[in-house]
Amino acid sequence: MFDGGDTIDRSGRESGEPPCRSLIVGVHPRPIPLGTASSPAAAPAVPPALAPAADETARLHRDLEAARARHAAEVAHLRGELLDARKQACLGELLGTTTHEFNNALTTILNYARLGLRHRDQATRDKALERILSAGTRAAKITASILSMSRSRSTRFEPVDLLLLIEDVLVLLEREMMKYRVQVEREFAPVPRVSANPSQLQQVLLNLLVNGRQAMPSGGRLILRLSHDEASGFVDVTVRDTGCGMTPDVMRRIFEPHFTTKAGPDETGKGGSGMGLASCREIVEAHRGRIRVESAPGKGTALTIRLPVLDVASARRTA
Repeated sequence: MFDGGDTIDRSGRESGEPPCRSLIVGVHPRPIPLGTASSPAAAPAVPPALAPAADETARLHRDLEAARARHAAEVAHLRGELLDARKQACLGELLGTTTHEFNNALTTILNYARLGLRHRDQATRDKALERILSAGTRAAKITASILSMSRSRSTRFEPVDLLLLIEDVLVLLEREMMKYRVQVEREFAPVPRVSANPSQLQQVLLNLLVNGRQAMPSGGRLILRLSHDEASGFVDVTVRDTGCGMTPDVMRRIFEPHFTTKAGPDETGKGGSGMGLASCREIVEAHRGRIRVESAPGKGTALTIRLPVLDVASARRTA
């Protein structure tokens, strides 16, 4: 499907700051005249003029280290605030969809409840109760998915079942996929759990699924694949669409903040800020994972997230 396409692999390891270079200035003692005792007590002291300079250098070094620690803490705090703001924006985009979905479930419940009250025969009442149960179950799933994504920000990682996580996200987008004639295909192999922050991974999956849907304005296929590479110890989550694909120039820039090929949010209120994939990359890197993209014009796009398998032994130690 992607013969002749291009590939970009983001390893998640950004180049660090250049190493600090320290210049150590040594003070050479004056030579000891012949015949003078060379015992430790007789060792020459640092010249008085240089002692204050050495003390000042040490003090400056301590101040620089303290400032560096403060700045690192501030950057970490701001990074967390930014991730939280992006998550809230993502939830805001979902508000219209989920409200509509919940209203549909309530309408179904009310209509079949009235049907059951009007018709006293057992067959009609059984059918009404089955439809009410089905709609109520769907409403509960929608509520659970939204609560899972909107819970308070936490950096805590926990064992996550990716199959259940994907299904929770699909619940929120099921009607939208049907509206745009997008057929969702599941290719799920049994995979072990990963250590992750569930709400952050939901945000990543939601972004990838919405991007795939937007790449197929006239409908198409969205293939979700789960696989486990035992040799490397990674689980792969692939979101593949049959949409318009990307040129090499666009592929090189898709993870840049504020870069977008969209004119703005579509009629569902999603997309257009240029922060979706940049946020996805940041979250995946924080999970010690990698994100890979394959695409070619007219042949669709596949985005694969590689996440390390949960270390059961360390999880038990931290539990």
